Amino acid sequence: MRRAATSPRQGLLRLTAYVTTPRRQLLLLFAAAGLTAAAQAGGWLLVRDAVDNGMSAGDESRLWLDVAAYVAINAFAWTLGSYVVRGLAAVGQGIVLALRRHLFDHLTTLSLRYYSQTKAGWIIARLTSDIDALQDVLGEGLKTLIANVLTFAVAIAALFAVDWRLALVALTIMPPALILTRWFQLRSSAAFGDVRNRIAAVTAQMAESLAGMAVIQAFGREPAFRAAFDDLNDANRRSNFRAQTIWSVYFPAVELLGVISTAAVLWVGASLVADGTATLGTVIAFIGLLGLLFQPLQELSELYGQVQSAAAAMVKISGILDTEADIASRPGAPAIGRIDGRLDLERVTFAYGADPVLHGVDIHVPAGACLALVGASGGGKSTTAKLIARFYDPTDGTVRVDGHDLREISLASYRRQLGVVLQDPFLFSGTIADNIRFARPEATDDEVAAVAAAIGVDLVAARLSGGLAHEVHEGGSGLSAGERQLISIARALLADPRILILDEATSNIDRPTELLIEGALDRLLAGRTSLIIAHRLSTVRRADQILVLDHGRIVERGTYAALMATDGPFRHLATELAGTIHRP
Repeated sequence: MRRAATSPRQGLLRLTAYVTTPRRQLLLLFAAAGLTAAAQAGGWLLVRDAVDNGMSAGDESRLWLDVAAYVAINAFAWTLGSYVVRGLAAVGQGIVLALRRHLFDHLTTLSLRYYSQTKAGWIIARLTSDIDALQDVLGEGLKTLIANVLTFAVAIAALFAVDWRLALVALTIMPPALILTRWFQLRSSAAFGDVRNRIAAVTAQMAESLAGMAVIQAFGREPAFRAAFDDLNDANRRSNFRAQTIWSVYFPAVELLGVISTAAVLWVGASLVADGTATLGTVIAFIGLLGLLFQPLQELSELYGQVQSAAAAMVKISGILDTEADIASRPGAPAIGRIDGRLDLERVTFAYGADPVLHGVDIHVPAGACLALVGASGGGKSTTAKLIARFYDPTDGTVRVDGHDLREISLASYRRQLGVVLQDPFLFSGTIADNIRFARPEATDDEVAAVAAAIGVDLVAARLSGGLAHEVHEGGSGLSAGERQLISIARALLADPRILILDEATSNIDRPTELLIEGALDRLLAGRTSLIIAHRLSTVRRADQILVLDHGRIVERGTYAALMATDGPFRHLATELAGTIHRP
């Protein structure tokens, strides 16, 4: 479930929730930034005094006093400025750290439905390029923003304090500057939003291409994918060019307004000096203060483009953060203790989209029993397993464990007693032992070795350098499908789950590898409830009950012997499988 779309301004404002710096330290930083700006303006007031009361009056001691004070006040400003830069950089990095952590933590709470509907590359773009855009602004931009805003405000006050007439002349450029800024704001907001979309599209294409490179090369589709990537890359270039074109109009225009304002002050100032209503020192100090006015304005103008890009990035990130987890423990849900493992699916209907995948399914599995689900692909077997694991909630009906509705108990306490082995096992980078220990990080080396020996992983490890300490790459590249499956089975069984789900767990295992786990399965499945989704007869035979699913409905159920004695769907399926296995 998503909330209403976040605006760029709202996106930036919500960053304040990630400020981890203590309030007292923030106040000190703001005070130091204000004093730095005041010291810079005060330096030009000393210049005015040095010109009017030192040089023009021929008072050398006054001149040296002003020079010494000027050096001291700028040294003070430099010291404070260094403290402000370091402090605000730490604040910005703290915000980025907290936001990245919150974003990743939130992603781990979202259900499989979200990941099935969202491209992996789009999510990666949020964690990489969008966070980088925010880091650029918060790392350097936060200091630029705060220091220059305060300097701009102090400079305006100082201009009026020096000579209100010249201040009015200088600020005549403000109305056109505000109009120009509003134009830039409207145009750049859309432009930088499009830039973030284009970057996300490029990242998504790269992620998909890298994941499917074997298939791309096998079918000779490299030219087509290169062409598609070139199109997306060129669209990204054009989007960036449009954004930079807007910026290239705005920034020089601000500089031009500064030149016009300075020229007007020199013209009017010369007249005021000539008629004796202003001093030369006043005009010189005023020109210096104009630098303090327009330099921050120019730097803020340059920063504005980065801020717009960051705001657009935060809108994208907010889209994830505002996606509510549809599979989560309800508030106050009680933790469930050690379960017996009795499973009941009562009139369960489920649909990924508009069309139901399961239609009013009723299943009962006694504690410690083994249930096998068989049937053609698309029949609803894996969906049933995912409902039992509570990766999804049923559209209608109830899934219970030991009589408890899964939606009414703590999800974490239930998942800790669940072991899942999927058809396509995923191994993480690290050692074989690390991957087996994944479900129980506190497991000892002896426990890992015992499980490896029980499953047959020790035979796999024996041929590899380092044995169980052999390093595997992400995804388990370098290992066969059967070897990866053996490791994933060992990983699930080390957790000693009360409920074990094997989703086509032996489909990718060759016959010699299958023999390694045949003897172990009988012992390892004993005493725990198990759900087996399999096509192989050797795996199905050990089930206490077999259900045949066809298009989301149970069309037959019974023991292996009873089903084989009946001329029904299971015997036809078993005969077909046997023929496939023994076909020369």
